[in-house]
Amino acid sequence: MWVRRRSQPPRSGAALPVRSDALRPPAFDQVPSDHRRRSICFDESLGLRLRVRVTRARLDRQLAAGHPCESTAALALRSSQLLDARARQVVAGDLRGVVEFVDRAASGRLISAVVIERAAVRAGREAILGLAERLEGTGPVTPRGMALVRMLLTDGVSSPLFNPGCGLSVAQAVWEIADVLGGDAPTIGFDSVTV
Repeated sequence: MWVRRRSQPPRSGAALPVRSDALRPPAFDQVPSDHRRRSICFDESLGLRLRVRVTRARLDRQLAAGHPCESTAALALRSSQLLDARARQVVAGDLRGVVEFVDRAASGRLISAVVIERAAVRAGREAILGLAERLEGTGPVTPRGMALVRMLLTDGVSSPLFNPGCGLSVAQAVWEIADVLGGDAPTIGFDSVTV
């Protein structure tokens, strides 16, 4: 008979029978092998996710340069992260944030650690907002295109948002990215980055 052991005996004074193996410590080494495989897979996926988190800028550069998404597990995971609807919303919000920052800066003195080329952003305002609108929509996008959008927002050397000497206007870079988002080959060369 299986009876739960109590910390105090019942009021009647009679002790309840207790299973003999209930007093032994649990045997953790008797876990089914399927559970161990799941645990190992979970550990591997956790390690992969951590590795992708730490190296996401390098992975984005590789995707932008045209490396196949399935060439490594890290690139495949990063590609799926970039295509996630939430990631698209965040990037679209960042694009809108750049335009809003320039609008606020025009109304008065604004101190920032990031040096954005305000004139370039003003000139490409409609293209930037159009790209944000496209990312907020439900149409398909490519991982390479998403990586290029992230580079536009974060690369201080090759992005016309930050570097007037990069050789492209903001509108040109945005139109090229829009082509890549749709699956077309780039025509101008914004994605010519070193890995």
